[in-house]
Parts: sequence; C-alpha cells; structure tokens
Amino acid sequence: MRRLITLSGLLALVIIVGSAWYVLVEGFGVLDGVYQAVTTLSTVGFSEVHPLDTSGRIFTMVFIFVGVGLLFYDLTTFVEVVVVGQVTDQLGLRRVRGKVRKMDGHVIVCGFGRVGAEVARELAARNSPFVIVDKDPEALTASEWPHLPAVVGGATEEQVLRDAGVERAEALIAAADSDVENTYIVLVARALNPNIFIVARAGSDSAERRMVSAGANRVISPFRIGGRRMALSAVRPMLLDFVDHIASRQEVDEVNVVAELLIEGEAGGLAGRTVAEAFPPDRGMHVLGIERPGGRIETGPGGSSLLERGDRLIVYGDRRAIEALAATSPHHAPLVRRT
Repeated sequence: MRRLITLSGLLALVIIVGSAWYVLVEGFGVLDGVYQAVTTLSTVGFSEVHPLDTSGRIFTMVFIFVGVGLLFYDLTTFVEVVVVGQVTDQLGLRRVRGKVRKMDGHVIVCGFGRVGAEVARELAARNSPFVIVDKDPEALTASEWPHLPAVVGGATEEQVLRDAGVERAEALIAAADSDVENTYIVLVARALNPNIFIVARAGSDSAERRMVSAGANRVISPFRIGGRRMALSAVRPMLLDFVDHIASRQEVDEVNVVAELLIEGEAGGLAGRTVAEAFPPDRGMHVLGIERPGGRIETGPGGSSLLERGDRLIVYGDRRAIEALAATSPHHAPLVRRT
C-alpha cells in the first residue's frame, strides 16, 4: 500500500511537470496543457492540441517513456494490492480461522506490543500453543512468526475473543499497553469463560486492584518486576541466575522436569498426607514449594508439612513419575518442557 501511494504521488508529479511544460514553454492554456499531458500518458492516440516545435516534440518523447512506464507500473501495483492482496488475505484468514478452531487448551495473548511479543516468544520456546489477538494487522505480519495463529481485532470485543477460542482456551494474557483496555479484556474473558486462567499486565497499583476485582488470577507489573530484578542483580546475582536457569531452562533432559500440580479431586491421594508420606525419597520427586489456597507460599517445605486440597505444588524430579501423578489432576501444567 505504501508503494502504491508513492507511485501514485510520482505519477501525479509527472503529470504536473508535463502540464507545466506545455503551459509555460509551449504556450498552451492551463486546461489545454493538462489535457495534453493526460492524453499523452493515456496513449489514446489523439493529436496534439496545438502544433509542437522541436523542443516540444523531444520533451513529449521523454515524457512518454517516463510517464507511460510509471503509469503501467502504478496500475500493476494497484492490481497486486487490491485484487491479489484481497484474495491472499481472504485465503490467509480462512487458514488462520481453521487453525484456531482446531485449537484446544491454548493460550490467548491479547496485545502484540513489546510485552506481548516477549510472551509469544516464551510460549513458542516452550512449545505451548497460543493465539495472538491484536488490532494492528501489520504488527502481526511483521513478527518473526508470519504464519502464527492470530485474530485481528480488539480483544475487548466478545466476538473477537470467541474467534480466538476463548471458550476452549486454558489461559489468557492481557498484555495491552493500556490498563483500561486490559481491565475490559479481563471482564469480557471472565464472562465468556469462568474457568479460564487470566494473567493481566498492570501499570499501577490501582489498576492491579481493578483487574483482580474484574477476575484476573494474576496481575503482573513489568515495572515492579524490573525493579526487583535490578535490585537482586546487584545484591543476589547468583540467586537470580539460579532461578532464571530453573524457570527458563529449555534444554531439559529426558529424566528431570519442573512441574506445577494442583491438588484437586483424587490427585494421586495427596490430600491429607504429609510431604514425606506423599513424596518418599524412592519416588524420585521433591517438593520445592507449596502455595496454599489463601495465597500463602511455603518454600522448601519440611517433611511434616500437611498437604491439603487446593494446594498448588512446585515439584522437581523424574519426568515419568511427575507425569503419572499430574495425570490424576484435571488442572496440571508443566512449567518446563523439553523442546
């Protein structure tokens, strides 16, 4: 489209230059000069409005070579953008819609700015299926994944989220640049899918409270996280490196993984047992932390810590043992996956 606009501007400039020559040099009237320039470029074959002298004929020949070539290039670009582009877009939209309709248990990323792009990059590295929702189609086509599932439109609209498969999605990330927009995204998504896990981006404490009230499960402040990381980098660099290594590790071997497990329903008979009873040394798993239903977190729990329904465990150990245990819970999510 930019090329079409540029070529159209150049064509208009060529017509203005030709008209000016015929008016100022050849002595044509203004209307006659414009008419002579347009009929020459259109190659309709009309004779000159007034007889041309030698300089006028030389200029007209140059004018034809330059102007006619530019005119046909402009027309070719117009056909490419309007006709071919529309067909390609329609076919691409159909392919994307068909791909999104088949997705289940995916993550919806609303907003494809700097934060949304980083989220998508992390999800892609972990082989987690995701769909991008953004108003700007150019932001989607200019990404490093030109064929990724995406829906063009505002994520605050119900139909747009439905097109992204919000009813079948496992999680939604509201990563727009506006706190107000993220709040509306949380409200709409929660209304369409009461069970979806929602993570929202907030720029202020007041916005964080609003998003939690709207139904967000987690609210992340990039500024707060950035400040904490900078402080830890200064006073506890080794601790930060270790946590990053565990959290972002992608070259996981065949044996050990880190996983998140929610104790719900049967969940391997964990509820009502202590950590030592549920995870004996020969089971090949270690509990790194427990998040209680009220939000309290226990890091490195002792063997006497009692496990209850609603607890969320961070477990490290044998892949097969963890997968077998996690399969007994309907809401389990691996934190690290082998690429």
